[in-house]
Amino acid sequence: QDGLIDEQDAKLLFTATHEHNFSLQRYERWLNSRRVPGSGVAFLEVDVPLCNIPTPDEIIADLPTVPRTKDVFKSATSTIMEEARARDKKNNLQNIGYMKKLQELKDKRAENLNRRKSIGDEFKKTEEQRKMDEEEDKRRVDEDERKRLEEERILAEERERLALLEKEGDERKRLQELKDLAAKEEAERRAKEEEERRRAAEEAA
Repeated sequence: QDGLIDEQDAKLLFTATHEHNFSLQRYERWLNSRRVPGSGVAFLEVDVPLCNIPTPDEIIADLPTVPRTKDVFKSATSTIMEEARARDKKNNLQNIGYMKKLQELKDKRAENLNRRKSIGDEFKKTEEQRKMDEEEDKRRVDEDERKRLEEERILAEERERLALLEKEGDERKRLQELKDLAAKEEAERRAKEEEERRRAAEEAA
């Protein structure tokens, strides 16, 4: 998995960091105390143990219990120092490689964080653009609806005006018909009166 190393690489990292103060017993206790022994090791998991470098007294205390005579203490100390020098000689070349690997893990972690931030920024930008598009679509729909209602209002007013003009035309036509009828009746009345006067004049003669 990204950002993880196996337990063997973790051991080499401990030896490279603790150098001659490396304690195999302390390292094994740390392995056994892990929540899932044998699983990949994360940098955050070894950060504190790497910084907790054991003292010579702690290293000696980690050795199997033996009679604590002066000679034994001296022999144990000598053995520890010889082992430390041997490890130093063996790990000198490994130190650079594992410190480089540690730096690569840190760099990869930073790269992952930057990538997630970039993805987050891109998502935020996309979300903002989506909201802007939605607002623009809503504005256009509202504008189209406003225009439609305005056109309907104008059309309704035009229909009402035409109906009124048609009604006024019908009333004018009806009024003209009444005037024509009244004129006709007046003409017939006058003609009848004239005819009656003519007859009366003939009878008088």
